[in-house]
Amino acid sequence: MAFNYEFPYTDPNLYNDDWLLSKMRELLVKMDDLEAWKTEYQEAYEAFKQMVEDIEAGVFPESIRKAFENWMRKNAINLVGELVKLVFFGINDDGYWVAYIPEGWDDIIFNTTGLDIELAGYDYGRLVLSFETGG
Repeated sequence: MAFNYEFPYTDPNLYNDDWLLSKMRELLVKMDDLEAWKTEYQEAYEAFKQMVEDIEAGVFPESIRKAFENWMRKNAINLVGELVKLVFFGINDDGYWVAYIPEGWDDIIFNTTGLDIELAGYDYGRLVLSFETGG
């Protein structure tokens, strides 16, 4: 019969309990290893879970806040450059240049050099976008 030559060798008349017991011992060792791993990383998991809950509540860890600040310093100009494409400029009925600003942009302050704001090295009439950060 073909099944007599398959691993592990089993004889219908003589059962090999040692093989079965050795596999059960291996599984118990693996379960102990898994339990040890779970215990080892449980504290790290709880800390990560707390950090996620804090972020969802709006409380950012100092390391993430600093990383975000650095990212904003590097990318804010490009980000605002892309957003400014959403502002439409034109001339009103009185002949003045106007910027049509989306309603959600209340936090962005539009000024003009020489009229609303003085910036060294800039001529009269340059558009300046400002944003108050509150912190």
